[in-house]
Amino acid sequence: MKEIEYIYAVSFVRTLENKMLEKSDFEAILNLSSVEETMQYLFNKGYGSSIHSNTEQNINAETLLKEELAYTWKEVKGACPRGAPLDILLYQNDFHNLKAILKAVFSDKPYEHLVLEPFTIPPEVIHRAIANGDPEILPDILRKPGSEAYQILARDKDGQLAEIVLDKALFNAMNAIARQSENKFLIGLVDLNITITDMKIALRGAHSGKNKAFLLSAMMGKRINVDHLADAAAQDVSTVIQVFAQNGFEEAARAAQESLSVFEKWCDNELIRYLRTVRYKSFGVEPSISFLVIKQFELKALRIVLSGIKRRVPARILRERLRDLYV
Repeated sequence: MKEIEYIYAVSFVRTLENKMLEKSDFEAILNLSSVEETMQYLFNKGYGSSIHSNTEQNINAETLLKEELAYTWKEVKGACPRGAPLDILLYQNDFHNLKAILKAVFSDKPYEHLVLEPFTIPPEVIHRAIANGDPEILPDILRKPGSEAYQILARDKDGQLAEIVLDKALFNAMNAIARQSENKFLIGLVDLNITITDMKIALRGAHSGKNKAFLLSAMMGKRINVDHLADAAAQDVSTVIQVFAQNGFEEAARAAQESLSVFEKWCDNELIRYLRTVRYKSFGVEPSISFLVIKQFELKALRIVLSGIKRRVPARILRERLRDLYV
């Protein structure tokens, strides 16, 4: 697909970017005293444009954020030419929903409140296959890993191993689609996500005392040698931090020295920095992909703030938890 075919989509995304929340908006929200005031602020900023004005008072904050994401996806997808590789971003939701449904079925609990939207595979389709004990009827992308995870849970009741199988299958699927597209930005985005995931596994594994074999089974390897990373994680946190620094991730090393939460914030900010590299690109699918991911970060930030306001967390603490902004 030629880059010039995305000229309308890029222009459209620019108009949506102009409506994104800025730092001043989050500062204003942090000074509000209730979730209701925050929701009204968001309505005034254009959130909920797909919701009839008469229903504004009858929805909760989570519904508002879900509607905003669904509306954004619908608009951006509609602006892009047919065949644009946007669904790669939804695979994470598909695999999350498969995990959630597997867990719900094996614990005999409801799953509906656990699913993420939007998705490429309806959760009820996944649930039907799992609940009937027939994962072989799952759609192609989920069939093999879903069947393997199902057997692991049924035979060994090993939730951790099942999750590793699904996480690796997710990134393998994303990796295949990215390379098939031959789009350097998309390939780089997937590679960065895999690298960050491996780094998270190593740091968490070092904190929890996981052995090298387990850690290696969970990692995929892109920008850091997984054998070195797993070996370091099997030793201690300081050795993991040293490997980060030796592989060009000095900022990550400094963040990991502070705490896991500071490191998690670095991970998000590193992705945002990468997404910013195509912000002013005039053609191609990159601005649309970048915007869709960034919009999810905006919604994540709002969830942090809304949860904090509800629990009366001081504004200074919430401010520390917020990631860098795109705009």
